[in-house]
Amino acid sequence: MSSWISIELYKRGMVKIGRFKLSSGIESPFYIDMRRLYMYPDLARMIILELTRRVKLDDIDVVVGVATAGIPLATYVSCLTDKPMAYVRVEKKNHGTSSLIEGDVTGLRTLVLDDVSTTGSSILKAVEAILEAGGIPVRVAVLVDREQGAREVLASRGIELFRLITAREVFRDLYAHGLINETSYRELLEYLDKYSAGRTVNQGVLPG
Repeated sequence: MSSWISIELYKRGMVKIGRFKLSSGIESPFYIDMRRLYMYPDLARMIILELTRRVKLDDIDVVVGVATAGIPLATYVSCLTDKPMAYVRVEKKNHGTSSLIEGDVTGLRTLVLDDVSTTGSSILKAVEAILEAGGIPVRVAVLVDREQGAREVLASRGIELFRLITAREVFRDLYAHGLINETSYRELLEYLDKYSAGRTVNQGVLPG
């Protein structure tokens, strides 16, 4: 069970409930800020260790972080698993090798790492960069999936998305442990049902 992850993320301010405007312009009733995770090295180690235990790694040659939040995650995973690490830049350097990828992925099976997935657009750009460099993206892993299309976008390219935990699971755990009330919980589920890909209202039943 991952309820401890949900509770720790909420208590340490990485999951916030309220009113937030996203970069898309859409107003969201929650905000997930996993960049704060590394302010708590004890928690970071526990969560990322859990990720390495649950994601399939035996068919992976190199882990690749998506800049910028995926870089510390990939560094942690590399150190814990002894897998080589590379990362994908936001944009190409205008000096030196002018490379978009730091590290070698040519002919190597990759696990792409990012902290949070939403629509999957930024992760898909990283996947395309890896393909262009001759790498083989096998799967993507994220700590939290907001369930707003990333899984479906990647599946359309034949790439699996592993999520340590989903937004829906986080809110279910918070409600079950009395950290949010029923009104907030229902509002959060309604938002996910409205903006999440492939979801129906029936998946948002209150836990018994």
